[in-house]
Amino acid sequence: MSKELGKRIKIARKNMKLTQEKLAKQLGIAYPTLNKYENGHRIPDAELLSRISKILDCDPGWLLSGEDMNLENLPKPKNTPIFSTPVLSKIPAEFPKNATKEIASYICAQDIPDGAYSIIMKGESMSPALRDGDYVIFLPGEAVKDGDVTVVLNEWGETTLKRYRKKDDEVFLISDNPEYPVVTMQKSFRIIGKAIGALRRIRI
Repeated sequence: MSKELGKRIKIARKNMKLTQEKLAKQLGIAYPTLNKYENGHRIPDAELLSRISKILDCDPGWLLSGEDMNLENLPKPKNTPIFSTPVLSKIPAEFPKNATKEIASYICAQDIPDGAYSIIMKGESMSPALRDGDYVIFLPGEAVKDGDVTVVLNEWGETTLKRYRKKDDEVFLISDNPEYPVVTMQKSFRIIGKAIGALRRIRI
């Protein structure tokens, strides 16, 4: 994916008659960094990808997928903005630090806020609301309230999604699936963010 993404960035840059040096300057990044993106050695994060699409006047969805587009006639951004969101293979212990190193891919959808991330749901603990394989979109650092679905990093560095419930001075992490036990929030646990939506892959 990174090589194909890099090729499309290069095509769009040349379409705007910009050198790597000029584009890098407009993006506020070093020239060697842009060179790595175009050669597929690195993947830009969602925020940078959005800036690239705006400067190069092309659809971010095309940059990511290249589907249904004529490379010789690059599209202009659509009226309804499409946002790209990084999918993390895992959440690092020092999140959001090092998050870019864990980007496995990107998903595109409308009305996703800036700064959002996505992880893939594993298991059926939050079924039926969330199913195994769903892309769960979350906002890091968001204040959570009773009933919100939260992304939690436990003491073993594992990521779990649970519904936040507070009773008196205790916080409980609850699965929607009643077959899973209630978990009491521990001091060693860390709430990474609040889930704001999900995309489901359907096999036909």
